[in-house]
Amino acid sequence: MSNISLFKTLLLLFIADYFESLIAPILINAYINLPITFLIFSYIIYKSRSNSGPIFAFSIGLYVDIISDSPIGLNAILFCLMSYLVNSYSNTFRLFSYFQVCLFFSASSLFFIGFKNLFINIDNFSYLELFISFVFNSVFFVLLAIPKFNFLKSGSRR
Repeated sequence: MSNISLFKTLLLLFIADYFESLIAPILINAYINLPITFLIFSYIIYKSRSNSGPIFAFSIGLYVDIISDSPIGLNAILFCLMSYLVNSYSNTFRLFSYFQVCLFFSASSLFFIGFKNLFINIDNFSYLELFISFVFNSVFFVLLAIPKFNFLKSGSRR
């Protein structure tokens, strides 16, 4: 997934948005918000070999705004910000462990959830939702990254 085509990126984000729209009503009952579309985009930017420009991030954000029925420009601005952060610190991420990268992405999802809630439902802003989502996302990302940890690899060498 180092350099995927634009069509595959759009299709992957469409599927992620559809999946997110299915599980969001279930998870919100437990005060959990999992921004799958944002995290898929962040992962695409993180694994990309070349630095993507702000126009790419903005246009992908507008696409996600249109398919997710959110205010036009909200995801576009947040995707641009995430693209800037990942591209700026791409060399630093190589020094971090997988655990630290997981914490970075869970903190960025916390920022995304908080910023989105400020614009979409300011009357129902919940710090409890932010805290529980941060803990859930952190544990979820660490569980996803466990196969990458060095101490869990098999002992057989070739």
